[in-house]
Amino acid sequence: MNRVRARIIGVVLALGAIAMLLPIVILFLSSFKTKAAVFVISLAPETFTLGSLAEAFTPDLLRALLNSLIVSTVVTVVAMFIHALAGYALARFDFPLKRHAFVVILGSLMIPLTTILVPLYIVVRQLGLTNNMAGLILPLLFNAYGIFLFRQFYLDFPKELEEAAELDGCGRFGTFVRVVLPLSRPVIVPLTVAFFLGTWNNYLWPLVVNQDKAFETVQVYLANLISGYNRDC
Repeated sequence: MNRVRARIIGVVLALGAIAMLLPIVILFLSSFKTKAAVFVISLAPETFTLGSLAEAFTPDLLRALLNSLIVSTVVTVVAMFIHALAGYALARFDFPLKRHAFVVILGSLMIPLTTILVPLYIVVRQLGLTNNMAGLILPLLFNAYGIFLFRQFYLDFPKELEEAAELDGCGRFGTFVRVVLPLSRPVIVPLTVAFFLGTWNNYLWPLVVNQDKAFETVQVYLANLISGYNRDC
């Protein structure tokens, strides 16, 4: 009975996976079609051509992909380390207004980006960070959700491991880097994926803070490409 149930669940999951992947497969195969054949309903193109891909992968697109890769990677790596430090401090250290600081951090989760977009842009412009990588990266480094997850993880982290490292001569920072951080993979891995994808898919902030094509991210580039194509049509 359990085998039959497992097989039924497996078949259902396989059908669901096929249903989710089929549009992606069709889109991928359509990239090898000619412009006239794109709107013809068929799974595989009658004649394969690389003309559409050669036309799409322009130097501008490659530059936008590189910019998005740089921004997403830097934001993910730096933010992960900063958030881990902040979460560890909130979980382990006692300092004045600690509880109030944590409440303020949690409260920032309820403030959407659109609410602070204008004042944030004014601050970035006054600092001279518009139209460069720093303006794209720095405002995205703070994320209250990451700090919250790290804090909750470190509250249950065994203190005995830190005490053993300190007995071996590690300082507080050395203990954090050599012991605590490597053992934080259960929270680092999902946050890394979420931070990278969130930064990669970010459209609004790169659109507002950057007007230079040299620092254009891929989401802004694709939006401009689609709007330009619609105007041509």
